[in-house]
Parts: sequence; structure tokens; C-alpha cells
Amino acid sequence: MTTKILLVDDEPNVLQGFKRNLRNQYDLHFAVGGEAALKMIEKVGPFAVVVSDMQMPEMSGVELLSSIRDRNEQTVRVMLTGNADQKTAVDAVNEGNIFRFLSKPCPPDQLAKTLDAGLEQYRLVTAEAELLNKTLAGSVRMLTQVLSMAMPEAFGLTGEARAMVRAVAQRIGIGPMWQIEMAAMLMRVGCVSLPADVIHRYLNHQPLSSDDEALIEQTPKLGHDLISAIPRLQGVADLVAAQNEPACDPTPIAARILKAVGDFQRFRGDRSPLAALRLMEHRSQYDPVVVEHLSAVVQAMFQNQEVAVAQLTDGMVLESHVTDLSGRILIASGTEIHDSLIQKLIRLRRSQTGVREPISVRTVVVQPATATKTNNSDPQPVTAE
Repeated sequence: MTTKILLVDDEPNVLQGFKRNLRNQYDLHFAVGGEAALKMIEKVGPFAVVVSDMQMPEMSGVELLSSIRDRNEQTVRVMLTGNADQKTAVDAVNEGNIFRFLSKPCPPDQLAKTLDAGLEQYRLVTAEAELLNKTLAGSVRMLTQVLSMAMPEAFGLTGEARAMVRAVAQRIGIGPMWQIEMAAMLMRVGCVSLPADVIHRYLNHQPLSSDDEALIEQTPKLGHDLISAIPRLQGVADLVAAQNEPACDPTPIAARILKAVGDFQRFRGDRSPLAALRLMEHRSQYDPVVVEHLSAVVQAMFQNQEVAVAQLTDGMVLESHVTDLSGRILIASGTEIHDSLIQKLIRLRRSQTGVREPISVRTVVVQPATATKTNNSDPQPVTAE
């Protein structure tokens, strides 16, 4: 759990004062203005607490904290203002969901108490999220594994999608991560309504009739309705519902990532990963920032190798069909390996039909996220004393 705090003001001298009085007590980072703050969040976020001045040129404190809320609801947001009128308070609460208001000039001890309270609030929120992740994610993982065996084309790459979505979200610096990962695992659950031949054409980027397209357009809403019936997963359901919405505000960034990763998996088919990415460049339905980060993730994540049945592990993806000794297909290319499939192959390998080895797979290698650097970033042109 992070304990990093971001202080934002358009006056470097104010930030210098905070640094001088509080730098030995907290993991502080500084940004001069809203745009610099958003860039810092992308670079070294997420932050546990963000404290922003209200009156700043170009981007107000309300606009900044509202944007931060959209990126990561768990981040605790504090407003520092010398203009504590009723309209400011109403706007801040409605748009930025503010945790506390502080009046300028703010004594260091009062700011310290607020930062302590903000860190405790962040701890409570993230602890709840961790509990949800352990309980709900386990159930969802079991569900998607069952669906992957029943409908391998639609659900065979759930784990790969989860790893890719997580990596892109980490690089951009958004959260809550448990919610984004779960949305990645369930983003195609609405496909349970589609006939098998339509699923095949859709997932393999083949021509579709107008009736097929109408059915597919309904799958995000169906997925939303199925997921929202599960307690505490309304946020996940909303992301799944929004995955095909325009790649701009107000569509959540996490939903734009789902769209990009899902279509990348479809476009890849018999293409190389880089060829699939080129299909997505300069298309209006994709957020160019998301595609840029996805490209970096793809180039870092995939490694191809050949392994024996005994060397298969969860998360590997089949690069070619697994067949028995006579050449009959047992598991189709593109299927993600999980424990149930490994046990099935072990049993078949011991039977008379056997399993042809080695098996060609690709491994998803999760790289450290750009957004998780821990070095302090000082405000500019503020200098350390």
C-alpha cells in the first residue's frame, strides 16, 4: 500500500514551505499546477493523498481533484483554499468528492493532522478493496475458468486480458486495480448470449452480418446486467457496459483500456502482435494514450517457447493446437492454460491416445509498471534547502 502524498499549488513558495516543515514526516511529492500534477500521477502514482490549492490558473483545484477521482477513486482528496464560500464547497464536494477542506494559510500542524487522517482513510479504503479482491476475485476466477472450458473462444484468454489491462492501468496510474482487473476478467461475459458461429466470427475479426453486429452490440449491456446482480460489483458492471463507448470523456479510462485490449486480442488472430497494434493506430475508437501504453506492454510481455505437458503453468497461452498422437485436436490454439486443463492433459498423456509434445506456448511476463517508481519528485523551481 502506498503512503505517497502529492501537494499541488501554483505558487512554488507555498510548496517550499510545506517541504521545509513536513519533509521528514511523510513521503512527499510536489507539483506546480494541475497539468504538472496529472503528469506526476501518470509518472509516479498512485498517491494515497492529494492536497490541491483551489485557485490555480488553467486548471482549478476542483477540476484537478475531479480528474484524480476519475483516475483512482481510492486516492484521498483534500482542498486547500482561501475562498471558502458556499459555491466553492458545493462544487468541490459534488465534482471532486473532497475528504477535507483547509483554509489558507494553513498551519503545518493542522496540515499534518489532515494528512494523518487522509492516510488512515486510504488505508481503510484499500483494506476493504483487498478483502473484496481476495473474496470476489477468487469466485470470478473460478467462474471464468469454467466458462473457458465451456466456451474457449470467448473466455480462453481471460487471464491474458487481465494481465494486459492491469499493466496498462499501472502505467497510466489509475485504479482501483481490483475493480479494473475484475472488469477485464468479465468484459466478455455478455457473449454467453451469442451463438457459437457468431462468437467465432467476431473474435477472429471476420465479416459479420447486420444481425450479427446487432447481437454483439448488446453484449456489453447484457454483461452489465449480469454483473450488477452481484453485490459490490456495480463499478465493475459500469466499466464493462462502457467498453464500446467513444474513447473520450466521460468514458472512464479503464473502459477505454478494456476496449483496446479486447480488440487487440481479436485483431491478433493469425497476425503478429505488432501487426495487430498497427491496425489500432490512428483509429478514433481507441484512446491514443492507451494504445501507446498497450504497445509498450505488448512488446515487453510476450515470450514464446516450447514445453512438455509437465512444464505447463497457469497463464500460458497456446500458440498452436494441442493434439493427441494421431493428430486429433484436443485443445485449440489461443486457449489460456489453467490448472483444470493441465490436469486434463496429464490424464490424456497417460492414456492410449497420448499428447503430442512439445507444446508451443507464449508466456505473459508482467513487467514492473512505470507508475510505481518510488523516488521523490520535487516541485520546480522549488529547491531543497
